[in-house]
Order: sequence, then C-alpha cells, then structure tokens
Amino acid sequence: MITILNFSQRAEGINDTICADLQAGFTVQGIDTRSIKARDLTIGFCNNCRSCMRAPGDELGECHLGDDMKELLESILESRCLIVSAPINCYDLPSLVRVMLERMSVFCHWPDDKYAPAVRKMPREIKGVLITTSALPGIMVPLVTRARKSFSLFARPLRVTKIDYHHLGFKGRKGDMNYTEKDRRVVRKIISDVSRLYPERS
Repeated sequence: MITILNFSQRAEGINDTICADLQAGFTVQGIDTRSIKARDLTIGFCNNCRSCMRAPGDELGECHLGDDMKELLESILESRCLIVSAPINCYDLPSLVRVMLERMSVFCHWPDDKYAPAVRKMPREIKGVLITTSALPGIMVPLVTRARKSFSLFARPLRVTKIDYHHLGFKGRKGDMNYTEKDRRVVRKIISDVSRLYPERS
C-alpha cells in the first residue's frame, strides 16, 4: 500500500490536485493507495504525560488522547511508501507536522530510571517522498527553509530511510497557483519511480 498525506488547508488547491493525480496514477498501476487529507483529521496536542512510553518492546505505545493519530500511523506503517504533499508556510512545513511530531513519542520506550528514551524498532523500512509547493523558486526550498529537516524528523521513527524531494516553486501569486505541465511531469515521475516498489502488481 501507498499512503498519500496532504497537509494543505486549502480545499481544491494545487496540493489536492497533486494528490488526486497521484492516487489515480497508482490505481491505474493496480497499487492499493490511501489518500488522507490532514485537515480532515483530529490530532490533539501532546501533553507530555509519557504514558505511551511506559510499555517496553517494539509495539507502538498507546496514547490516551484516542484521536486520529493512531489510525494514521497504522496506515503509514502498513505502507511501502509515504508520500507527503505540503505547502511551505513561514519557511517550514505546516504547523500540524510539528504537532504530529510531538505525538511520535509512541515510538519510544522510556523507563523512569533512564535519562533518554529508546526508539522502538519498526518491522520494515518505508520509502518517503516529499512534495512542497511554495512562492519560492523550488531550488531555494532546501537552502532557506526547514522543510527537509522537519520531514526527516517526522520520517525517522517510521523507518522512512530513503527520501525523494520535489519542490514546486513560484506558487505564491494567485495567478501562479495552477497545475502546470511541468508539475504533471513531476507527478508522473513519482508514479513511475514508486511503482517500481511493486514488481508483483498485475
């Protein structure tokens, strides 16, 4: 399975279009795909109670908040590839990424007698793809934003070990927020590259 996670708050914007095209492309390839809009999820703030880190072992800890975070993580962990599509907001990924990152404590075991937690070992490695849209030229995103660093922190406990980056730039003005042929080529490349993870597909 492939999980596509869309962090845009703008309905029917370019990130929605990108994710819809990705899902359609993988469906044509016969690959099971789950597309999730982060704006439709209920993700609460971590209150640092550490209850999710009490149990030892490699099973994910249980968070008492009981919101959509558990189901989201389970979907990602069932996947061979995680694709994230997100705008750049204030030189970083959207703030919900940070909220989710703080909830990643379920991946850790922290006994009371230890100074730091141990990370639970997930059963397999996952490929990652980050797509960003921004007013900046795409080439500037890795130079002047924290987007790659933030995604790397988010991806690490999931065992996302190889990440491909695609930065779509010049999307700031209202007239520029369109889905160009260049953008379509990027999406087609992602579909082609990720589909190679599924040699058993019909």
